[in-house]
Amino acid sequence: MNVKERLQTVLQKLGLVDKAKASTLSNADWQAIVNSYKLEYKSTLQEDMAADQEANTNPLSQEALNQAQATLQSIFQTASQGAEGAEGADGEGEQKPVAVTEAPATPEGVAQLAQSVQSLVAEMKNQATADIPVATLSSSNLQFNGPGTTAKFLFGIENAMFSMNTRWNRIAADPRSALSMNDPDEEEEGVAFRKEAVNFSKSLQKRYSYLHNNGMLDAKRLAAGDFSTNYEGVEKAGVGQQYIVLRQDALIARVLMKRDLTQYFPVRYGIQDRDLVFSAFFNELSQAYQTGEIWKGSMKIENEMGHVDDAMIKMKFGPMKELERMFIAYLNKEGSDPIKWSMIEFCILNSLETAQVEQNKRRMRGIYVKPEAGVAGSYLTASTGVIYTLIRYYHENKILLHDDDAYRSYTSSNMLDSIQEFVGDVVSSCTEDMELDQHVLYLNKTHQPWWIKNVRAKYGKDTDFAGPTGYLNVVPDTNQRIVWLPYLGQSTFMFMDIPGNIQLLEYVPGEMLAIKVKEDMEMVKAWSTWKEGCAAAFTGRRFDTPAKLAANKYEWQQIFMNKPCEALADGATTIDASKGFWHVSTSNTAATTITDITDAKAGVAYIIECGNTTNASKIAKTGKFDSITEAYTPTAVGDYIMVILDSKGKFIELERCVGSVRKVNALVQPNIPGAR
Repeated sequence: MNVKERLQTVLQKLGLVDKAKASTLSNADWQAIVNSYKLEYKSTLQEDMAADQEANTNPLSQEALNQAQATLQSIFQTASQGAEGAEGADGEGEQKPVAVTEAPATPEGVAQLAQSVQSLVAEMKNQATADIPVATLSSSNLQFNGPGTTAKFLFGIENAMFSMNTRWNRIAADPRSALSMNDPDEEEEGVAFRKEAVNFSKSLQKRYSYLHNNGMLDAKRLAAGDFSTNYEGVEKAGVGQQYIVLRQDALIARVLMKRDLTQYFPVRYGIQDRDLVFSAFFNELSQAYQTGEIWKGSMKIENEMGHVDDAMIKMKFGPMKELERMFIAYLNKEGSDPIKWSMIEFCILNSLETAQVEQNKRRMRGIYVKPEAGVAGSYLTASTGVIYTLIRYYHENKILLHDDDAYRSYTSSNMLDSIQEFVGDVVSSCTEDMELDQHVLYLNKTHQPWWIKNVRAKYGKDTDFAGPTGYLNVVPDTNQRIVWLPYLGQSTFMFMDIPGNIQLLEYVPGEMLAIKVKEDMEMVKAWSTWKEGCAAAFTGRRFDTPAKLAANKYEWQQIFMNKPCEALADGATTIDASKGFWHVSTSNTAATTITDITDAKAGVAYIIECGNTTNASKIAKTGKFDSITEAYTPTAVGDYIMVILDSKGKFIELERCVGSVRKVNALVQPNIPGAR
């Protein structure tokens, strides 16, 4: 922005455009212009004018110089008189500040000011004034970098946090400078850095709380700086400068932009332990009229229970030397990042981003497991997500799955046919009183390229995938809308539901991101605790046994799901975890005992289900399964055991079903319905 553009901005902000056009600016107006210019751009007007004059190929004429001197001479006289009056009014003879903070010291500077304003006014006379909203004007000068000199402050932000007297800010300004520095002194520089990190974290917590309480947690508006003039929530921490607030809002926005799973499933707050959602089922009510008390109809109320589990972040980062190495790597790698973060911001931002991404994945495929004492667990076992919540509904005899070899799993070559078969079976299973108009089909986003390839092969290369009615978002030959879900890996899991029915549960909004930080020796400790879970508001009728559920034939059911499982081979004694988390045994020609699940991953619960009772596959309480409650011997089709890997490489039992009787291991899943 050149001097003319800056002057134009100042005139617009002060509301002096019309007076400038009419050449009726008073001495007070000129004083306001000089003051506002310095406050707005952190530089004196004469310095900018001098630089502009040096680059000007048309130097001032003597006539223009004389006119400028005559026009502005009275301004300095007024300022001088104001100063004398202030001194006379002060009993101690101390001079008080006057209105004019800076005045041109030479006739050349005065002439430059007058000529620039004259030129600006001439341009304004030849064009309409831009219709700029007031809100835009109030933040027109906001940038992620401040207006100060970068020699004294990182990013030009005049605040102690960005002082170039600190080692970490000098490295942020020039990563190569670290090569000429001695190793950091943990007792001095390390302590100072950790104290700054703690103070910044406290300020960020207050800012986040303020934004939430005032409904300002909109990622796009935060990134645009719409709320940067609101300082509440950070002023008590000594961070009141708008550039720091703007950077804090940008940091929060960067984290919120990763909360993409909430666009598919809404978040329900205020749940501290369990929450009941009531559903009412009515039998037939109406009938033909006749006299007398011939009553008909009844109502049954059933509740669906949602629950939350306790999760936490506890991390340490440091020492100083390691932080510098990571930060310099960031500067070298993220050269295109529009915002360059300081080392303190870098540490906090990456912690929050990582936590948010982990929560996204957990909300889809996590399952809560009580942690082993003193052992850090997988991020996936901090709470239960969508997949295992729906599987629990199946095991609780609330939803009947659509199970067919055609869509238990699919490949890159038959994905379209499998999904069309699944949708067709769901439609065929609807009773005369059921409608699917509000349902959407949830599919694995990872397999979207397979879907496009299949559709092109079957319906032509020029098939339209654009728009909400394109085949990317609608099952061909139907009106069934598709929603593509992330974080499903290679799973062939699919289900149909009404959007908003499945909800993500929390207690306090933003509780996970309210990370507390504390200095401890050469490290920084950071932690937060929160509650989260997942539940559906409506599933369908509840039944005592799988047989009764099957006999209901999907009536009143709202969620329709496939069984994303793999069939075990005859006589298989090991299970390949790379093929999925759900495995169903077949008939075996001889007695068979499963001894291992190869390539099992931490945080994944594996289901071993009985698909045939002929020499049904068993599991002995020995070897890798010596931690299960007892030996597993299925007696009916549909019996199962669910296990998960522990820190010792052994499988612990989460729940089992034998003889169609389900039993939850309350020691490792104490909060799940059925355990208490």
